[in-house]
Amino acid sequence: MLPSQLLRVRISKGIIYPIWARGSDEELQLARDLIRVFKAGVKLSEIQERVEEIEEIYESTGIDYKLVRGLTILLERTSRFKRPNTIVEPERAREVVFRLVNIKYGGFVPEELRDDALNEATKELGIEREELEKSLWADSDKLQVLVGGLNYSPENLLKEYNLSLLQTALFKALDLRIEAKVSGWEIKNLLRSLKRFGLMYAAEKKEGKIIVEVSGPVSILKMTTRYGTSIARLIPYVVLMSHWKIRSKISRNRRILTLLVDSKFRYLFPSKEPSEPKYDSSLERRFASIAEAGGWKAIREPEPLVVGKSIMIPDFLLLKGAAKIYVEIMGFWTPEYVEKKIRKLSLLKESMLILARKDLLCSRIESIPKDIFYIEGNRIDRVALFKKLKELEEKLISSIAKISDDELKGTVVDLRKLAKAEGFTLDQLKKAISLKEYIISGDHAVKQDLINLFREKNIPRKVKDFKSMLRSVNLPEEAAIPLALALGYKIIWHGLDEDEAEIS
Repeated sequence: MLPSQLLRVRISKGIIYPIWARGSDEELQLARDLIRVFKAGVKLSEIQERVEEIEEIYESTGIDYKLVRGLTILLERTSRFKRPNTIVEPERAREVVFRLVNIKYGGFVPEELRDDALNEATKELGIEREELEKSLWADSDKLQVLVGGLNYSPENLLKEYNLSLLQTALFKALDLRIEAKVSGWEIKNLLRSLKRFGLMYAAEKKEGKIIVEVSGPVSILKMTTRYGTSIARLIPYVVLMSHWKIRSKISRNRRILTLLVDSKFRYLFPSKEPSEPKYDSSLERRFASIAEAGGWKAIREPEPLVVGKSIMIPDFLLLKGAAKIYVEIMGFWTPEYVEKKIRKLSLLKESMLILARKDLLCSRIESIPKDIFYIEGNRIDRVALFKKLKELEEKLISSIAKISDDELKGTVVDLRKLAKAEGFTLDQLKKAISLKEYIISGDHAVKQDLINLFREKNIPRKVKDFKSMLRSVNLPEEAAIPLALALGYKIIWHGLDEDEAEIS
């Protein structure tokens, strides 16, 4: 994005037209000249002087100075500068000089005594006079030295400029409408980007295309700058799609203007997807960490959900065995947006948990027919969230049809293997199971008939001997310990080898 004063647009009949860098010979030469200025080892002050010269030259040929400065800003932002190396830190050098000047000269040194003051400072610091002079202001911006940056080609620099120009134009948008007729993965990428950047939107499929209505930053009463930046971060994902159209109302100089851009301009923009962090906020990272510590698998921005004619992507999908919970983190939601959410979520059949910040709370949030977990700012009560997720897990498992005796095979059933086969955790399976002919013994289910059969027998005192007894009657030896426990015996361990354990 560029400073607003560098926005280049033309306005005609209420339509705002960005003035793109279309790659003319002059524009490409300008980009080439500026790229050459940004060489490693050159001071920032020298770069600025050279850019001023280039601006004067190109302005005389009719090139807008705003284009020169816009391209320069992009190059500066992607460049890495470093201050010159010095023996003494600049802050330390200044501290010593200023202290001596205050003590000996009352805070002001006449020109004729300047050398005396500096020479005294060099003695205290143990450095040469030349090194002191070099150190004093080595951290000033103009002395910063270019050490590296992105290797732009002239064509790519102009494309980055066009993207920044569009982002700047949309920074004061009242709304943003995106129409896209694209592949499934492109739609998912767009919706995930909307979600990731915390934008308020409504999406629906209509006549073979997806239509997304995004609230603009000027329509938000708070956090306008932050929200405008989020809109800007979305634009690179829009222009990457194959077929798209943007329509937006822009507030400019007390006028409402319309901006129209579509994919016929796609060649003007970068074709590389920007890199994004795994989590867009510390709150998301904290939530995922707590959920995973509780045994949940946290999937960020899962597959889109179709809700009536609309589409939404929750912030997270939590998976734990047979339990499945979608999570929506409530950001800054206007009353109008909450009303849309209420209507949408009332149609959603899936289980959903909403994390709502009390400081951004809208009174109507209580009307959303889903479970709500309140947080203070970005702080999450770890214990309270564990408890809430456990409550939801138990509610989901209780709604699942019970597993009965008919579904169990064998006299002794390993519940861990059964849980894996049925898609449960072991704890979930034990809650979902309803047995009459079996007794649960540890991690196994033992048939009651088998227990009755061995109740009258003398059980060997060694596990390995009990295994031999079971094999002699064609029963699996792994039933030894669960059957002994079901019969009321205790197992006394003498090491890791279960064969050496005693039955008491």
